[in-house]
Amino acid sequence: MGAQCRCGTVVEFPFNHLGCIACGAACCPACSYELESTTYCPACAETLLDLPRDLHADSAGSGLNGSREERHVDV
Repeated sequence: MGAQCRCGTVVEFPFNHLGCIACGAACCPACSYELESTTYCPACAETLLDLPRDLHADSAGSGLNGSREERHVDV
């Protein structure tokens, strides 16, 4: 059994232990974001893409229904 990421996902292989290039936070493929071949943690990806802070809360119930068109972000 592998180590557990801070997001709760079990990381079985060492090559799946990732780190945010901006802040150095540990992350895994389940919770990281890859933008232009660079890995970011969720907080740094939000800041970099200038996303609203409550985006994750909205996707859980009130604002987004999960369709691809509504989640599209222009960079």
